[in-house]
Amino acid sequence: MLCPDCAAPKAPGARFCHQCGRKLDSASNGLKAGDRRVVTALFADLVGYTQLVDQLDPEEVRLRVDGALTVLGDAVMRFDGSLEKFVGDAVLAVFGAPAAHDDDALRACLCALEMQAALARLGEGSDRPLRLRVGIATGEVVAAIRDLAGVRSVALTGDCMTTAARLQQLAEPAEVLLDEATVRAAEPRIGVERIGERLLRGQSRPILIYHLRDERRRARSFGRATRLVGRDAERRRLAEVIRRTARTGRGSAVLVSGEAGIGKSRLLSEMESEATAAGFGWVWIDNPPHRQGAPYHTVRAMIDALADEFGVKAGIMARQIVGSPLDEETARLLFGAAAVLARDSEMQLLPEEGWDQRFIGLSDPAELATGLKLAAKSFLSGLVATQPRCFVLDDYHWMDPSSQLMLAEMVRLAAELPIVVFSSIRPPLKPEWTSLPHVEVIDLGGLDEAATEELGTAVGGAELEPESARWLFQRTAGNALFIGEVIRMLRTSGRMEHVGEWLRIDRGAARRSVPLSLRALLGARIDALPPSQRSALEVAAVIGVTFQEWLLCELEGRSDMGDDLCQLADAGILVRCEGESERPAVVCEPTGCWRFRHQLFHDAAYGRLLMDRKQHLHTALADRLETVEPAPDAAELARHRIAAGDVARALPLLQRAVLEAEAMGAVAEAEAFRQAAAALRDGRTVPSTVA
Repeated sequence: MLCPDCAAPKAPGARFCHQCGRKLDSASNGLKAGDRRVVTALFADLVGYTQLVDQLDPEEVRLRVDGALTVLGDAVMRFDGSLEKFVGDAVLAVFGAPAAHDDDALRACLCALEMQAALARLGEGSDRPLRLRVGIATGEVVAAIRDLAGVRSVALTGDCMTTAARLQQLAEPAEVLLDEATVRAAEPRIGVERIGERLLRGQSRPILIYHLRDERRRARSFGRATRLVGRDAERRRLAEVIRRTARTGRGSAVLVSGEAGIGKSRLLSEMESEATAAGFGWVWIDNPPHRQGAPYHTVRAMIDALADEFGVKAGIMARQIVGSPLDEETARLLFGAAAVLARDSEMQLLPEEGWDQRFIGLSDPAELATGLKLAAKSFLSGLVATQPRCFVLDDYHWMDPSSQLMLAEMVRLAAELPIVVFSSIRPPLKPEWTSLPHVEVIDLGGLDEAATEELGTAVGGAELEPESARWLFQRTAGNALFIGEVIRMLRTSGRMEHVGEWLRIDRGAARRSVPLSLRALLGARIDALPPSQRSALEVAAVIGVTFQEWLLCELEGRSDMGDDLCQLADAGILVRCEGESERPAVVCEPTGCWRFRHQLFHDAAYGRLLMDRKQHLHTALADRLETVEPAPDAAELARHRIAAGDVARALPLLQRAVLEAEAMGAVAEAEAFRQAAAALRDGRTVPSTVA
């Protein structure tokens, strides 16, 4: 095992790299010798270094610059980025390698803001403060092990690395500049100002540049330019929960479960108008993945949101809700729990606001648990005394464990108080409180073909041609996010055209084209898998969208892969295709047929492979397929030989494919094979409909 940063060999059982000091956790140990991935690069350069060298002693300059670089490096670590290198007075950091997250672009932006703030704090009182210029860009890179002169390192190669450096050079002191891909990936959680197009040094085409202003903590965007489609039944169920609570004064909780992008947040956002019409207060709390390790982050965010609503400080809001305890012991538990919630946060518990300093802080775990339960009941009872409330806790799967305990108490109390708790989660997770009688679970699947066509038409701006609508459904399996991103990518790249009143998708040009935003999302899900499952997905993608388990085992050199495949099915990535439903099998047979649930998942896994490994796998696969009975058709073998770069063996297979197609009266397919053969002979790219 190699360190993902410096590629030094990992000592058995070591938790940190002996060479560079990186923490060797399970998330980063899976970086192979090379793959393709989407990352966000951050290049930061200190301004004022030259003047310091000219005016101060070199030793003092070194101390000041080292101090500045330390706080910059700490900011990168805080948001789980990778420090790629220090170059003099500059820092290069990468988010998305060696392990990806769902929100790497956002992490990079927040890291840049933290860098600027930390450097400003460091320079307070100095007559020669250092300032920072930052450039951030997002794109595909090749991550590979580089071995030069006996020194091994992990090298990232891609346009975004250069673009980030060029943006940094263009930035003014204390400014952060972003490319368009970063803005699209991080919105709506950041505030930006469009600067315009610029031609960066060494690049052939101008790019659109934005200035990063701030973080938008509670901004939401659910594509409201289009109405919610295909969710009428689920919408009615959620609305009835609100109406029933309004009638009875007793609340409920609903957990909406579904894969990423399926539309959970969009569905829940539709309930705001229902809640306000019924007289409910509305509180929406995000759970961003980069806050998962911050204790009580969700609870603090809830108090902050209510404080903003009432126009008071968070400490005052908490004190008003806690109320006046009847006895000293209750006060000690309540105030002590509040102090734990406020620790290391912006919420101040000041004596002039009514906080008794004698009771600030609880150290006994049992007392803290009791105090938190009392605080939750006091908090919610006081809050709903004048108005019922609807709380939305989005992305439960990223909620910090401490807040999960408080949420469980909130859900329990919903049976007694006029409170509605909505939450969303990704399977297979399911919290224990879903077993309570007043809790409902809605399993949200993909949109059906009709709803997929309706959403595609709304995003595309014109009615989709029926065949294009079917292609879109097959490619996205009704995932709302996938539908929107695919249509936007095709529209931007000119791969859609108006034919009369219809909008037609150029499926040949779009084959294996995955929007950058989705590649980052799907890549993060793949990176989160154990190494054996990641490898299985990539090799399976070489075989095709549908594959036989025995063939995958042979290519992987393993005798049994049933457990890994079943776990991939549980994660919603694979499904069985032996005439069964799409539910994961309870018992896994040693052989069987599987397929990717989404074409896009297949394409994302396939796109991670470097060319040499891809060609090796296609060669091995074609060699094995030529030995099986009945033999695959010539077109299938030709596809693998073309992907392997084996022109000599691909040409006769294409000629056979022409004859086989003509024998079946498939004229268009025969012509496509002829064109593919001609392209191979001329050294041109083979049409995607064949390759």
